[in-house]
Amino acid sequence: MSFSQPARLRGVCARLVLAVVCLSALLLQSLPALAAAAWLVEWDMSNGLREARAADIKNIMLFAAKFDAGDVPFLTPALQGVATNPVAQGLEPGRQVYLTVVNDRVEAPDKTSLKDAALITRLMATPESRAKHREQLLALLESGSFAGLELDYERVSNEDWPKLLAFAQDLSVKLAARGKRLRFLLEPKSKYFQTPLPEGPEYVLMAYNLYGGHSAPGPKTDGAFLLKLAEWCARMPQKPGLALASGGFAWKKGKVFSLTESRAAAWAEGAKAPVARMPGSQALRFVAADDAPGSPVPAKDRTGAQCEVWFADGETLAYWAGIGRKLGFPSISLWRLGGNVPASLQTFTRDLP
Repeated sequence: MSFSQPARLRGVCARLVLAVVCLSALLLQSLPALAAAAWLVEWDMSNGLREARAADIKNIMLFAAKFDAGDVPFLTPALQGVATNPVAQGLEPGRQVYLTVVNDRVEAPDKTSLKDAALITRLMATPESRAKHREQLLALLESGSFAGLELDYERVSNEDWPKLLAFAQDLSVKLAARGKRLRFLLEPKSKYFQTPLPEGPEYVLMAYNLYGGHSAPGPKTDGAFLLKLAEWCARMPQKPGLALASGGFAWKKGKVFSLTESRAAAWAEGAKAPVARMPGSQALRFVAADDAPGSPVPAKDRTGAQCEVWFADGETLAYWAGIGRKLGFPSISLWRLGGNVPASLQTFTRDLP
């Protein structure tokens, strides 16, 4: 995307840009290397696999094992094919595949309790319940060709948090004895950083809820938000990895819709809407009718109302990753594969060796 400037300012701007680029190059030489990782989700498996094969993604997180009505973690049939033979799906042996376990509880075929805090309370309640859960996870890991586990347990209560951390440390030791690793996702909530995080797990901090379904329009993250997260992590011996999110949201009165980059781009093109790259976040923004050509808004929700759309492309993601790198975050993970423009994935992974 190009932005016009008055002719008399072009020379000055060009020199300033060159100076910034040169300074950034010098700074980046001393920064830690980043490894790209991304989630492969059950509901967009074919598109995600296609992107995984084409992109230079080192680690793949298979999302996700859930819990049944008896609090036992399980893999759905849709995930089992990738879990048991990732090479057959085009994920060559050089890539590391992790199994993500999320605290979603399937209570009935048409009823799922998402991010069930009460489930975590039951699992962490006693030494016996924790030992039982540990063995269930280790058994689940044996169902596929995995490099390790990833725990995505959210909405954890203050009372359960210390128990979960101790559980994760113990689990990481058991996994290490099997040559496996444990990734542990952290929600961007300051309460989770009030006590030291035990050594053992590889921690990954979510950095994509600045704006979304809970808020007014805006980008999923920006420089100020990333800086705040870095400050929360200042007392950690090593900063966690950073998770960034592709795609974006569309807001209209009373409703918010999640959308991928490719759908957002098709909507902007179909509506012939001017797209602007916003300062501060480098996210893209446009306004279009919900019934314009290319709109991903479900037909039942289309009223001809104007929607404000914010989304990330490859330049946005690379910009966020660059800030994360300068702030000392040692790795970058992408939520998620599927729905990304191919050029964007190439731009995002270009500087993540």
